[in-house]
Amino acid sequence: MLNERLRLVSDYITGNTLVDIGSDHAYLPIYAIENGLCQSAICGEVVEGPFDSSVKNVKEKNMDDKIEVRFGDGLKILNESDQVDTITICGMGGPLIASIIETGFKNVSGKPRIIAQANTYPYKVRQVMSILNYQVSDERQYKDGPHFYDIIVFDYCPDKPSYSERELRFGPLNLVRRTDLFIDDLEREKQHIEKILLGIKETEQNKGKITELKKELQVLNEVIDHDHS
Repeated sequence: MLNERLRLVSDYITGNTLVDIGSDHAYLPIYAIENGLCQSAICGEVVEGPFDSSVKNVKEKNMDDKIEVRFGDGLKILNESDQVDTITICGMGGPLIASIIETGFKNVSGKPRIIAQANTYPYKVRQVMSILNYQVSDERQYKDGPHFYDIIVFDYCPDKPSYSERELRFGPLNLVRRTDLFIDDLEREKQHIEKILLGIKETEQNKGKITELKKELQVLNEVIDHDHS
């Protein structure tokens, strides 16, 4: 029932209560409770179809007393009385995850762990979380076919973390660990930019775009070549 991507996310769940935003079929909360990763969960869904699926799956598993499915927008489903230990936001683009956190974080009580699984552009997620005094305590990538996914674990830090632009862009731990998957993703991105540059005409109108792409290509080459000073 649970795919490998969400199973990897589940490795980082901590504490008694899980909140899963954009829960879809409630697969992650059901798996987490079945495997003793948490004791209770709240699922949030803003789309009617997936909301109904979540309600149905929870009922079929006889977990109504342990999993509450709420209909609403992002973290706005939470209130002050909700005791939360881990929040998961998975299967979305980085900008959307960042927006969900920015607009709804005031509804979160305590300082729960936040696990973001971004399909694209995780930069904005790291940026928003660092502003909220959350540091990257772990991060990894997962590849499914041609697609790369980022799984980032954030924990509260009393001292606001200070990340460079490059650390926000690529991930502070990714830059240190330099896994094969991380380098493969950079190589894929590099090839994509090179392909665009080959097909773009050097006109006055395209000058700014070409400069921007060449600058991005230089950054990628530096990171691939292990120069991230």
